[in-house]
Amino acid sequence: MDNGCVVGVAGGSGGVGASVLVAALGVRAVTAGRTAVCVDGQRLGGGLDVTLGLEQERGLRWPDLAGVRGQVDGRELLRRLPAGDGLAVLSFDRSSDVTPTGEAVCEVLSALAAVVELVVVDLPHPDDPLFEPCTVAVDAVVLLGGSGVRQLAALSAVAPQVGRRCDEVWLALRGAGRDRHLADVTAGALDLPLVALVPDDPALEGHLLHGTPPGSSARSVVAGAADAILLQLLVAHRVAS
Repeated sequence: MDNGCVVGVAGGSGGVGASVLVAALGVRAVTAGRTAVCVDGQRLGGGLDVTLGLEQERGLRWPDLAGVRGQVDGRELLRRLPAGDGLAVLSFDRSSDVTPTGEAVCEVLSALAAVVELVVVDLPHPDDPLFEPCTVAVDAVVLLGGSGVRQLAALSAVAPQVGRRCDEVWLALRGAGRDRHLADVTAGALDLPLVALVPDDPALEGHLLHGTPPGSSARSVVAGAADAILLQLLVAHRVAS
């Protein structure tokens, strides 16, 4: 198969739900019948395996791959990752403070993109050493911002840094409800295309607490946002629907 699409999700500030959106994109892609894998770039985050309710599943984590050199067998790697309901995840291990090399990150992402249709990467902050290797294979980045005053200020600082590394950057705005005015104004100010609104979901914390992956319910707002982004990927890169 041709290489799959690699999409990165970057948070314009902390706490906007970038990891949740990463998980939802993977879940919705698999629900649509596509092959997908979620990759954690947040070394000190809570872990994408936790977000997906897979933290108890056995399988390889980044510390097991930290020193990888040379070509990686993508099919074998995918087979050995923790997975649930058809979606695999490569996460960090909270019990091990091992950072993968840039070469390892590049080789792993390349290997996964060769065997699935969609790789979704939870990107670290642009000043993190892992940001550059995480974005080497990225086809597009979804920059997720919040709608609060400080969140918008942080978004305006992060957007140019992401844009310098990635040619195709789309904006998604959290917490703007269904009113597009703030989102349209923000997108215009940043000169970025608006790909989705992500309204706050009061049920999300309860779902995460019970190990229900984001996007599992087609009626949830995060599923709607993920579906909108996947539709844009279909148009731009012929990936998922």
